Amino acid sequence: MSDGWNEIDTDLLVIGGGVAGSLAAIPALEAGLKVVICEKGRLLDHCGSVGCGVDHYLTVMDSGPEWDTPEFLIKHVPGLTDGIVDMAVTSKVIHQMPRILKKIESFGVDFKDPRIGDYYRLRSFGLPGTYHINFDGTDFKKLIGQQVRRGRATVLMRTMGVQLLIDDNRAYGALAFNFRTGEWFAIRAKAVMLAAGEVNRLSKNASGLAFDSWHFPYNTGDAHAMGYRAGAKLANMEFIESTLTPKGFSAQGLNALVSLGAYFVNKSGERFMFKYDEKGENARRAVLADAVVNEFLLGNGPIYVDLRHLPEDELDHMEATLQVDRYTMPAFYDQKKLNFREDLVEISVSEFSIRRSGVYFRGSGLAVDTNGETSVEGLFAAGDCATVSGGIAGAAVLGHIAGEGAVKRIHTSPRSLPEIDREAAGAIRAEAMGCLGRPDGMPWRELEDQTRQTVTDYVGVRRNDKGLRLALATLHALAEKEPTLQADDLHGLMRVYESKSIRLCAELMATTSLTRKETRTRSAHRRLDYPETDDRNWRKFIIVERGADGPAVSTLTTDRPLADAFGRAPERGEADVGT
Repeated sequence: MSDGWNEIDTDLLVIGGGVAGSLAAIPALEAGLKVVICEKGRLLDHCGSVGCGVDHYLTVMDSGPEWDTPEFLIKHVPGLTDGIVDMAVTSKVIHQMPRILKKIESFGVDFKDPRIGDYYRLRSFGLPGTYHINFDGTDFKKLIGQQVRRGRATVLMRTMGVQLLIDDNRAYGALAFNFRTGEWFAIRAKAVMLAAGEVNRLSKNASGLAFDSWHFPYNTGDAHAMGYRAGAKLANMEFIESTLTPKGFSAQGLNALVSLGAYFVNKSGERFMFKYDEKGENARRAVLADAVVNEFLLGNGPIYVDLRHLPEDELDHMEATLQVDRYTMPAFYDQKKLNFREDLVEISVSEFSIRRSGVYFRGSGLAVDTNGETSVEGLFAAGDCATVSGGIAGAAVLGHIAGEGAVKRIHTSPRSLPEIDREAAGAIRAEAMGCLGRPDGMPWRELEDQTRQTVTDYVGVRRNDKGLRLALATLHALAEKEPTLQADDLHGLMRVYESKSIRLCAELMATTSLTRKETRTRSAHRRLDYPETDDRNWRKFIIVERGADGPAVSTLTTDRPLADAFGRAPERGEADVGT
């Protein structure tokens, strides 16, 4: 191809080097295949949502009790997800959890608590057992990254995938660019893995700082946008997720708070969560966030978290683990003159993301089958950009499953790689580079800010028909301005692509939210004009894909796997979810 392109041919191309992408690469490397990873971050060992560490991991362990078996957890999944879940893929993920836990431990990750010399497991977020391992995962991603590098994958850091290469509904690579050097890559691959995370920087938050996000602010729906433009089907895009954070600082840590026994109280000192769910503070995340919103609307704010009743050893453990996810947390408390051992800590509802709707196992994003493959042949997805998600464990397990699925696809469907269309690729690069130094162009920050304001005002935690239609009209108008986007430098060009992904995902969210005429899973999708859950008419997946005139929506009943909408016959053994 030449013409200034870096050309690479490989077996598997992975876009996103976080937990899901790395775990997808490992089985391909073990099978002797060539793997290329495109990652926006600077270091593979410290990129992705848990690049700086993690303090909990959800898994079944088959340790003996009935609750610790795949069958027991699977039985409770429909209730945990209000019936909107792909049980075929979820069942396979849950069955694979013990195997992948052992595999990650073989990389050197120590899940055991040194205080007790064993796994320290806790219950939270409505789960029917103590499935969360609480541990010091400071080096979790580092050890996984080292395993990928031992396999000699080609890792292109500071490199953003921007366009999938598709031929006759078959993925065969992608175009990417390095936003430090300006190099462009044309990568052909026998299979492509999308693992670029959820959609953040989507709405406004208490601090007013877009990059102060609960989850990784550089996960901006790039996988969703690339998959959508390539013709892949997405599902559950109407569902959003938010959490409870210290006011003014969108940090992780809610899991640790509720699992260790924190209380939430309103301005009157009332512990109110039991009014909203019989499990109180151990309810699902979507219920917790919705309860706090409702207390504010009733005039009962501000809302606080109360840790003062916890024993000293638990407070010591809390202080140690809260900074694993966000190492600046102690400094925040210190600057605010807050001591959670003695003071109530004011909290707020975070900005929200398109991720997994405040429940485990129902993800929002690219629909996948039990091999992790999307409706586009040879295109796989895993992690928080896929329709089955379970936090870090879900990313790890589905990532590994999808990696194995890609190996199978490569071996069973041999096919010569098509030539890349030079003219089309050149046009994409020329359009991108045209953003640099464009006079009087629209800054990417302005597009993002207007998208966030629109989403916050009209597609937030309380929705109605009029607001959603106003949002879509505004988002469509913003789309008309995208050709005028301007970037000062290559880093800004990366932000241009991110801002366009965010706006597109906001449009998909508003479109599917308008379609679902009911309320489901509290803050995940609350329609003020349809305040009740309607199982008769809306216990369905809402599927969205690219149509002739924009997003095209369809539905599928949840007694069928999402793969039934792919129009592709399942491969032999694909329905065997227990192995």
